[in-house]
Amino acid sequence: MSLEDREAIRSRLILYGFAVDSLRWELFDEIFAAEGLHVRHGEREPWTDLATFKRDFEIYHRIFDSTRHSMTNFLIEVDGDTARSITYGQYRLVRFGAEGGDHWYGEGWYEDEHVRTPAGWRLRRRQSRQVYREGNDAIGSTTGVRFLHKTSSLQHSEHALSLRPALG
Repeated sequence: MSLEDREAIRSRLILYGFAVDSLRWELFDEIFAAEGLHVRHGEREPWTDLATFKRDFEIYHRIFDSTRHSMTNFLIEVDGDTARSITYGQYRLVRFGAEGGDHWYGEGWYEDEHVRTPAGWRLRRRQSRQVYREGNDAIGSTTGVRFLHKTSSLQHSEHALSLRPALG
């Protein structure tokens, strides 16, 4: 495993937060695999098509006055042309005047699987988990796109418990 591989994966994980917050969905093409995609937030049905995933994220996020997604604590395990990772996430959604409150805040982690493609590393499978949330759970409910999260703990994640990240 090279440091270049880990840095390329980490850079794409960081780019995800920027893409969502700037509403730059074309950047998802640099982050996610077009083939074999499986992205699941909480308990909802997974997105398996990149175009539908991008469309739904646009529909959901365009109503907010601001969002902030922060990605941290990257643990990455590379094995040849595949990799697995855990990334912590913090996310804030703000919509002034929303019925039920102006904000929603959550924290959790992403369990990801990556694949090396001719265009570089791409995220193929994602499962997001939530540790904590506060605020208006219905802040984005008018969009029709749902994120169905139950709170969880990293200590119960099979993905996290089997990960063997390299240090250094």
